Amino acid sequence: MQNKMVSIILPVFNAERFLPQCLDSILRQTYQEWELIAVDDGSKDGSMEILKSYEKRDHRIHIISKENEGVSIARNVALEQTHGDYIYFVDSDDIVMPEGLMILVKAMESSKATFAKSDFLPIDEQGKQVFINKKQVIRRRYDGKVMDSEKFFKKILMKEYFLWTCLFRKDIIVKNHILFIPHCRLMEDAAFVADYLLYSDRNVYKDACVYGYRKYEGTVSAVNKDYTEDMMLIKKHLLELPDSELHIELSKMIASKLDEKTSSTIKKMVITICHHIERVRFAFMYYIYK
Repeated sequence: MQNKMVSIILPVFNAERFLPQCLDSILRQTYQEWELIAVDDGSKDGSMEILKSYEKRDHRIHIISKENEGVSIARNVALEQTHGDYIYFVDSDDIVMPEGLMILVKAMESSKATFAKSDFLPIDEQGKQVFINKKQVIRRRYDGKVMDSEKFFKKILMKEYFLWTCLFRKDIIVKNHILFIPHCRLMEDAAFVADYLLYSDRNVYKDACVYGYRKYEGTVSAVNKDYTEDMMLIKKHLLELPDSELHIELSKMIASKLDEKTSSTIKKMVITICHHIERVRFAFMYYIYK
């Protein structure tokens, strides 16, 4: 039986500093059935030249060049060009562990799951571990267990919606028209995962680190930008979601992400969102002001 293909989606914008390490980590995957769709989103540095050099080295690497429109649109453009059975997302300053794809595919296949999630290793600029992922320790008891989406939200995700620890089935994405919210830069990954889990009934967690998430000086934090427009996009998206427990959990997550450093503008916008979503209003307010 032929192995199923994984389509790796890599948005790139001015990423020349860490991009070679990212691409090298993909080339080192023990699971060989993959294609890489790298979207250069209008980079002004040497990112495109780096991508082209790797494209020449491996026929599985494909480049899309476009004007800068943000990570959400870049990922949507890549999704349209994928040919794989599974979809996996990578950020250009991070790395995928050598067994990463193998672990996720095996977890998906062995449990006949529709969604698989594993864990990540926080690393610094030199690739050294910087702290312990405490949530992984908590999740460990659920290794290999298959859950419905509501239980998976509470027991496994725990307000952690990183794309790059997850493997998605492409047919579910296509059938249900799941896309990233265009032009949204704030929690666009959370909205995508929540949308997907509305249609995923068998979700499995694998206790392993499949990804190296790089934390370094210069990492952009949401508290340093004005995300008012993004919150408006999230508000509109929430209103369009089916009324469900997952809908409530997504709203709780957004509120909990806004700590004491978050701008008052965003907090006011969150309150506005609460007023428009009656079922989650009290839970939302509790998470903001607890």
